Amino acid sequence: MKLKLLLVANLLCIGVTIAQFGPQQIISSTTGRAYIALPFDIDNDGIPDVLKTGIDEPRLYWHKNLDGEGNFGPEILISNATAYFYSIDFVDLDSDGDKDLIYLRNNPRNVAWLENLDGVGNFAPEQIILETIGNHIQGVTPTDIDNDGDLDLLATISDTFSVWLVWHENVDGNTTYGEAQILIENFFITSIALPNMVDIDNDGLLDMLTAYELGNGPGKLVWYRNLGDGMFDSDQEIHQFLVPASDWISVGGIQYIDINTDGKKDIAVSTHHDDFGNFYFWFENIDNLGSFGDRQDLYINGRFVDIDNDGDNDILVGEYDSDRIYWVENMDSLGTFGNERTITTEIDHLRSISIADFNGDGLIDVVSASISDDKIAWYENTGILGLSENTQNIFVVYPNPTKEEITLLPFDQIATIELSNDLGQRMEVHFENNTIDLSSLASGLYLLKITGTAGDSETHKIVKQ
Repeated sequence: MKLKLLLVANLLCIGVTIAQFGPQQIISSTTGRAYIALPFDIDNDGIPDVLKTGIDEPRLYWHKNLDGEGNFGPEILISNATAYFYSIDFVDLDSDGDKDLIYLRNNPRNVAWLENLDGVGNFAPEQIILETIGNHIQGVTPTDIDNDGDLDLLATISDTFSVWLVWHENVDGNTTYGEAQILIENFFITSIALPNMVDIDNDGLLDMLTAYELGNGPGKLVWYRNLGDGMFDSDQEIHQFLVPASDWISVGGIQYIDINTDGKKDIAVSTHHDDFGNFYFWFENIDNLGSFGDRQDLYINGRFVDIDNDGDNDILVGEYDSDRIYWVENMDSLGTFGNERTITTEIDHLRSISIADFNGDGLIDVVSASISDDKIAWYENTGILGLSENTQNIFVVYPNPTKEEITLLPFDQIATIELSNDLGQRMEVHFENNTIDLSSLASGLYLLKITGTAGDSETHKIVKQ
């Protein structure tokens, strides 16, 4: 059975994979100063639609994906409620089996939700579920804090002097929320990143991964172990950023994602320094129990996702100053990034990018919203550069990635095997052999050119761990 799976996996992929994207496909060019485009399956048909809003059209609309091929219909109004939306989530708040909309809005700053009435795109009027008097809601996320199967609310709150973190229990599973319960509070805390709720210690409970600043001190990356029933342990330091001479480092975005393809999720963070700009780092997950390695540099910031469908996470980047969307390849599956590849520059004042498979081909596509051209658009990931999606390999290489040997099939059709480094420099040549020992090679990316007895040839990308 294992061999059959390996054969299928390899027959359906091409050796050297470079994802390319098709031309911009406009969903709407009349969304007044568009700033949000999110791929949600609004009508529950298994196909991602697109939810949108604009500054000049401050309501929520959606475009139906008509055929599962990325052809979208006209905009459909979701709600007459007007707002500037800071965050929007599509989750089942009332535990009835369909997904509702919950958002943090401004003027007034509160959290509201729209109940999904029928699962096909019709929503009830807006209902306010969280607001504060005299304080300010900085961020909110729906998550199951107490592990009882329904979604509670996690929120960062601030006043003039400090910031604290609270949660509100979904008491009845039907959006009746209890009083605020303090999770993190210290008068000297001036900033808290809205936590990522992730299982860091692999015990089945969602822990809190976050960062905070004390007074004028630099940011500190920490996690809090979930003890159960809404209780959390004290903070466990992952990294304390140092104080530069003139200012301090603030931690912004935090992602929990497998960067080096070892099956354990690592941490990527973006930071900002007022004098020196933005810096990006990652921390390797050592044991899946809460131990992380030393800080490692990243030269770029973006969303980690497998763009080229080769089993490792690349980086999708939206440049808001240069109006460019591009991606950067994880070259060796170990977190070495390079080869920027442009997806589009046909945008004016990019505001948001998101991902989904809009045409059902198994590849990650991209959707964008841009303010100055009022545009919502998507970009098809067409797959392999210069090769048809339906091209099948003759030869199978496994296991890949590998630590020691690789095996090639069918062994009776192999004439020569050429092993090269990632620059294309030939290192070894093997004749009429279907097993190659790579154990002595350094970790990284290698190219394997296989020539068959009939004269046909293929090149496969091999990752040596």
